[in-house]
Amino acid sequence: MDSNRISVLLQKCKENDKMAQHELFNAYKQKVYDLSYRSLGGNFDIDDVVQQIFIAIFGSLGQFKGMSSFDTWVYRITVKICTTQLRKKYRKRQPQISYDSAIVENDRGDFSGDALAVLERKELTKSIYRAFNKLSPDKRMIVILYEMEGRTLEEIALILKKPLGTVKSRLFHGRKALKKHLSGCME
Repeated sequence: MDSNRISVLLQKCKENDKMAQHELFNAYKQKVYDLSYRSLGGNFDIDDVVQQIFIAIFGSLGQFKGMSSFDTWVYRITVKICTTQLRKKYRKRQPQISYDSAIVENDRGDFSGDALAVLERKELTKSIYRAFNKLSPDKRMIVILYEMEGRTLEEIALILKKPLGTVKSRLFHGRKALKKHLSGCME
């Protein structure tokens, strides 16, 4: 959606236009859902989290100043709420994302081909998700935003309100840790 259309929708949403809210919701719901799911996994009711995110988005539209893109602002709210959910659920222990077989089956990867290739792909996907459990939440979020969401380092720095150097460092160390955890699976 282009920035002019978003500006028009934002203004209408601030005026409590339900059609504009519905259109804005539809434009961002899949992005928000995907990032939430990748961040939290199956241990959370993702639909409830997405609802919380959109309540926060629509409740704070008046605070959006346009200093960053609306897309970045939505991601910032999503990351903040997902991080809060992780902290609430896992106060003192490392958060463990549960990626059940349904997630693996619904992975957007291409599972066409012979049965052995499909099984190997599913096992690799499970291994990747297990490796994510071993990352700190900060590194996990940066790797997800960069590798799975396709965000640039600059966008991630804006979303997380972190210096670019910090984002680069955490991405490097997150990738390194993933490589270490996955080294046994790749042989």
